[in-house]
Amino acid sequence: MSPPVLSFAVVLYPGVTYLDAHGPMEMLSFASVDAYIKSRTGWPTPNVEFDLDYVAESMEPVTPSGGARIMPSKTFAEVEGKQFDIILVPGGPGSRPNVISPVVHEFVRKQAPQAKYVLSVCTGSWILADAGVLDGKRATSNKAAFRDLVASTSKAIEWVPKARWVVDGKIWTASGVTAGADMGYAFMVEITGDEFATRVKNTVELHASGPEDDEYAEVWGLV
Repeated sequence: MSPPVLSFAVVLYPGVTYLDAHGPMEMLSFASVDAYIKSRTGWPTPNVEFDLDYVAESMEPVTPSGGARIMPSKTFAEVEGKQFDIILVPGGPGSRPNVISPVVHEFVRKQAPQAKYVLSVCTGSWILADAGVLDGKRATSNKAAFRDLVASTSKAIEWVPKARWVVDGKIWTASGVTAGADMGYAFMVEITGDEFATRVKNTVELHASGPEDDEYAEVWGLV
């Protein structure tokens, strides 16, 4: 019997950091419904599969802060009324409140309450905070932007300065950029199962850090 399928939206916007999205998604896509490994023998079966969409304000290629442009698969308008099981919100220079489109906040605000999981990488947690998703929650973010983020967001959020990633209920927030891959692996263990996640980790040769393995809080004088 095939594993259950969860709908999964990756949020895109101009100025997103490419690796914030593709760090975790490089691994999570191994469990997508159209993953190339499904045609290969010897792979364990994941506990769930993902039906992936990359969602943006328009179907124009999204220009990230660096790297190749990213082609969305759906617009926010097209998925109006659809509830995703999982949303991933990457960060980047374009996540700042003074530049990001309010349409992004509105999508996150509508999706988060009923989503099974809400994930963010780097300053993607700034978007979650400004959408009201993190009130009463523990969360972390990029340490270089940490002071500005804490100063400009709700006092109801418990920002954790020393953490590679933080889990509070269904909300997973990762620190800066590369931490998204570490969190992505931990999330895979949680949702696809340890055997499948470990096979993926070994295939991409990831040396995964733990949730408290964070040297950058000290580098940036946060602890």
